[in-house]
Amino acid sequence: MRARHFEISYCLNDSRRLFVQPDSHMTDDDAWYYACLHADVGVWHGVDGALLREQACRAGVTKVRWEELP
Repeated sequence: MRARHFEISYCLNDSRRLFVQPDSHMTDDDAWYYACLHADVGVWHGVDGALLREQACRAGVTKVRWEELP
């Protein structure tokens, strides 16, 4: 399966961040997880989406968006 590429943007303490993540698919929960990893925020994979967002927001990660690149 070939990797697709996704652009993920987020804010860390109101500072905008952007990176490209290769993966075979992407969901909102995946994007939040990757944004946390990129921001060096410790989270567990497979955590419920609402809990993940809560942990992320407490650590300063907000406004996570993603889109697939051509």
